[in-house]
Amino acid sequence: IDEKKLNFKQDLDVRGMRGDEAINAVTYFIDDAILVGMARVRILHGKGNGILRQLIRQYLATIPNVTSYQDEHVQFGGSGITVVDL
Repeated sequence: IDEKKLNFKQDLDVRGMRGDEAINAVTYFIDDAILVGMARVRILHGKGNGILRQLIRQYLATIPNVTSYQDEHVQFGGSGITVVDL
């Protein structure tokens, strides 16, 4: 677990992935974030009006450990990035 903590990155980039690939990557990413005790992570999905944003947010709504998720501040990427609080 200590090695996972040291190698864990707080950002996941799923831009350009197909929907099923992106959800699979987000699933592993969120599981690892919960395992290592991260309080906040960021998921880069590109356009704020794209399908990846919708799919990711639908998935996040089903996870009990996710306390909230919202768009990143406009100065740091806006609706193209989802910030997840765990």
